[in-house]
Amino acid sequence: MDSTQVPSHPPSPWGLPLWGHLLRHDRDPLGFAVESFRKHGDVVRLKLGGETTYLVSHPDHVRYFLTENANNYSKPPLVNDPFLGNGLFVSEGTYWRRQRRLVQPSFHRERLNGLLSGMAALIDGMLKSWEERTRAAQPLDIAEEMGILSLHMTTRALYSEVPDAPTTAAVRRMMHTFNARESLLARVLRLERLPLYRRKWADFFDTQRLMRRKAKEVVERRREGGPEDDIMAMLVAARDRDTGEAMTEKELRDEFMNLFSGNEGPGAALAWGWHLLSLHPEIADRLASESAAVLGGRAPTLEDLPRLRYATQVFEESLRLYPTAWKLVRVAGAADTLGTYPVAPGTVFMAISYIIHRHPEFWSSPEVFDPDRFAPGGPARHKFAYLPFGGGQHICIANNLSLMFGALVLAMVSQRFRLRGIPGRRVDIHPGISLLPRGGLPMTLEPRP
Repeated sequence: MDSTQVPSHPPSPWGLPLWGHLLRHDRDPLGFAVESFRKHGDVVRLKLGGETTYLVSHPDHVRYFLTENANNYSKPPLVNDPFLGNGLFVSEGTYWRRQRRLVQPSFHRERLNGLLSGMAALIDGMLKSWEERTRAAQPLDIAEEMGILSLHMTTRALYSEVPDAPTTAAVRRMMHTFNARESLLARVLRLERLPLYRRKWADFFDTQRLMRRKAKEVVERRREGGPEDDIMAMLVAARDRDTGEAMTEKELRDEFMNLFSGNEGPGAALAWGWHLLSLHPEIADRLASESAAVLGGRAPTLEDLPRLRYATQVFEESLRLYPTAWKLVRVAGAADTLGTYPVAPGTVFMAISYIIHRHPEFWSSPEVFDPDRFAPGGPARHKFAYLPFGGGQHICIANNLSLMFGALVLAMVSQRFRLRGIPGRRVDIHPGISLLPRGGLPMTLEPRP
């Protein structure tokens, strides 16, 4: 850049005095971001109350703040969050690097392979319950079914248990509350004074305390020599390679809560996968054909996983169109520039993976559901044009677990059932913490021969 040139600010949508773009963003954060990108391009300047936010949608820009100058762009401050503590999802710097080194071996592929039979048993149990329910010919909320299955997969992998029905229901209510996006008007009017509102949040914090007690209980049992084949057992046994130190009890509890908090992501992605398959029966049939050829009606084994390639592609393409972790946020520590644009300290960088995954410069026919995009030997793509698990050093530690689980569910379900959407029912997006189908996803089940 010419040193005499005065950097210009990025383009910006029309906004209100003082409020800026806060109300439009508050009403529909995903829709407003998509509209801003389409009208103004790869870098858009937003004023969200007192904050200046750069909406960045070009993979080069995302690579810049996630890797090339990552030291200047930190996560929003959530250290010692009441729910997550100071675990991997919220920690930064030297402490985060130490924790990542300790936790990472628990998610190596060879470790995850030992979880496969437990996952298959959970999926098979769900399918047996579906066989009973199909006789009633009533729709199932597939978003809720996948959410429960994902929760059970998470707890089984994490601490070798599946919560009972009341605990499962309480956790699902907690996740619904966590994902509910309250409007600014609701916050201004302080609706927490209403009895129903207070009960909802009282239930939320009761369940939060329940899970923190479970974390304490699991850590104590693993320290006493409980099961040795789950993630918490591996974390208790982990030692820092430099000091030989183990994690403290608080650190273990914090990592438990961080890993547990990701329980909804795979289920949300699978719900969108079934929605997309119901709209594309030819893809659903191809998936079922692969499942029948590889599995022949039985449960998968470790040797089957590489052969369920199309199931993995379907899951990857579902994550492209509906990434559950749909928003990456970082905050600039020091002054910087992004191209010709000045970046003041405290500027928020927001990357919407839903937009990046549909960027026409990097994806052909970006709105089309096409699992063959992810076929082996396909065209190379920009590393930061596909971010279903984030990117850079903070990429989701459970990404391989999610991919394995998604492929198993798609393969095992598709060889037994065809899932059909409800005719005439519109499926909209609810952009909470995760991208979810608004109001659930009722579908009917049709047994396959």
